[in-house]
Amino acid sequence: MLLCRQGKRGKAGKVYSFPQTGKKYLEAVITEELLFLGLFLVFTYIRGFKPQAYGTEKFMDYGFMTSMMRSEYMPPQDFWFSGTKLNYYYVGQYMAVFLTKLSFVPVSDGYNLMLMMTGAFAFVLPCSIVYNLVLRYQNGHGGPVKNRKQDKFLPCIGGLLGGAGVCIAGNMHYTVYQWIEPAVRQFFGIEKAAKRYWFPDATRFIGYHPETNDKTIHEFPSYSFVLGDLHAHVINILFVLTVIGILLGWMYFKRAAKEQKQPVWKEIFHPSLIMLGFFIGLFHMTNYWDFPIYYMVSGAVILFSNMIVYNFKGKAYWITALEGIVILGLSTLVSLPFTLCFDQISTKIRLAEAHTPLNQLIILWGLPFFAVISFLCFLIGDFKRNYTRQAEMQEEPVKKQSEITRKKETSEITRKKETKGSEKAKRSKKVKRRKKPAVFRFMETMDSSDLFVLILGLCAIGLVLIPEILYVEDIYSGDYKRANTMFKLTYQAFILFGISFGYLWIRLIRFGTTARQKRAAWCGFILFLSSLFYAGNAVNAWYGNIFDRKAYKGIDAAAFMKKEMPDDYLATCWLNDNVSGMPVILEANGDSYTDYQRVSVITGLPTVLGWHTHEWLWKGDPSLLDRRSEDIKTIYTSAEEEMVRALLRKYKVEYIYVGKLEQEKYENVNHELIKNLGRTVFYSPATENKDYETYIVRINE
Repeated sequence: MLLCRQGKRGKAGKVYSFPQTGKKYLEAVITEELLFLGLFLVFTYIRGFKPQAYGTEKFMDYGFMTSMMRSEYMPPQDFWFSGTKLNYYYVGQYMAVFLTKLSFVPVSDGYNLMLMMTGAFAFVLPCSIVYNLVLRYQNGHGGPVKNRKQDKFLPCIGGLLGGAGVCIAGNMHYTVYQWIEPAVRQFFGIEKAAKRYWFPDATRFIGYHPETNDKTIHEFPSYSFVLGDLHAHVINILFVLTVIGILLGWMYFKRAAKEQKQPVWKEIFHPSLIMLGFFIGLFHMTNYWDFPIYYMVSGAVILFSNMIVYNFKGKAYWITALEGIVILGLSTLVSLPFTLCFDQISTKIRLAEAHTPLNQLIILWGLPFFAVISFLCFLIGDFKRNYTRQAEMQEEPVKKQSEITRKKETSEITRKKETKGSEKAKRSKKVKRRKKPAVFRFMETMDSSDLFVLILGLCAIGLVLIPEILYVEDIYSGDYKRANTMFKLTYQAFILFGISFGYLWIRLIRFGTTARQKRAAWCGFILFLSSLFYAGNAVNAWYGNIFDRKAYKGIDAAAFMKKEMPDDYLATCWLNDNVSGMPVILEANGDSYTDYQRVSVITGLPTVLGWHTHEWLWKGDPSLLDRRSEDIKTIYTSAEEEMVRALLRKYKVEYIYVGKLEQEKYENVNHELIKNLGRTVFYSPATENKDYETYIVRINE
């Protein structure tokens, strides 16, 4: 992370790379790398107790990777809609594939390694950001604090809290329903809840408890890492945190270089802004929702920093506009190769028809709202007290002087004084007219770390409130209209809140100026600590006893096939060993989140049609899916060979797969016709234990 230091004369120095401090920062880098390595190994070990890419959307995520492992060009072919390009945000999985190939590991291991690497980064990057936030504040407001030996650990403690807030913490749903509700029931003698706490409930609360017609999603990183989805929003955590780090470095540099005059072109093409343009452009390709989110967050940081640096004059606003245009232009340029081959999935914005009940909003977001708003109020209170104190100090010598003058003045002097006094009053009125608004004076007295965290916190509050007003229309309707909008916005809000927490508790508990500030911070801190136990509960529920070495399974994401679908496992192993390139293989299509498409997922070979809901989202036209679905049924069940061959040529099918799911879906599979279409290259006969056969036919040209 690029952080700038302030020189002795208040001028911006170079990036932290001075020879005299090189050893210190080298030690910091090594420490963080060791922390990353340790977390990565621990997370990977835990993942080894349930490594399968099976369930929820893991099939899709893993299929992206296996497909791109075979692909020789971008955009890759849609492995669930053969003959077309993949119309989704696949670049995150592409990077996972790139690292997998670079590491010379199989894709089945690469899936889990990428997931756990992202988890480790989700701890270390916030840790580094908060460490620097606290260190910067501590150095600027040390005073007597510097004489306390234990205070040197404050940046480390803050960093660890920030990392835990993003990577490990759950929301207050866990605290309320795992701890507080049972305690209340016991106190009042109410019967205990029949159902034990189930960790996914924290992400499916609004609309589910109680049941309503407004079902939403509010996931967060620790849930994602435990569950094991390597989805677009999960991989993009890497780059989201990078953007936050760049913004912090830019703000520190900008305020340190306040007195330096630079050409406008140097300011708007600052390396940090160029990097922001690159990463925000990358969001077009990794997770589009993060593009508008972090463009606005970046805009807020840049605007408020410029307002302070340029003394709230007009230059602050037009140079911010220019910098925003540069970032937008660079991001558009970076994403152009992707956007030229991409059809926008959803763009319509609607007013929200349903709203979150206040009690549920408080349970999920009450703590972060309380922390951020309280912090703002405390800062305002400190500013008012300091302003009043300074005003009193300035008025005291003026009063003494006027008292002496009054005793010595004659009536003539008094008259002259009155004349001069009137002139002075006029001048003071002019001065008052030129006086900055209180909000400007408040902002310029704020510490950079305080301002940065406050911006993140307020942006996060906005992200939580937006789904209460607006939602983006997509294929999900009825009870799920605003589910995806709330999911994508509040996921980023949780990350911003997590970083803010790491700083706020240290800032208020250690550096708070009043007992009220410290009491409020301690209350919030205790609640925050209780949310950290969510990860332990989730790991125990999902992975079982992680100290039982006998239950360890390794990190092969596809090994589950051997037990869950033994015949399909043997068949897909044959395909992976004997088929190169990307020939089309036909298998039965099915609904999303089911076992259908297991062949295309495990092998990466494209099939004619995949999960229905997902392809509907990507293609936007359900009639396309319906036609292909009917054609697939015809191929498996028709008795007319010419019609079947014509359909095979239409979709360029080279292999037909017949297994348990195909025979369950199509009761009248025409085995004889299918086998006569070509050569049977794999065969597993029916036995006493199973009443179906599994085979693969290579189509004769």
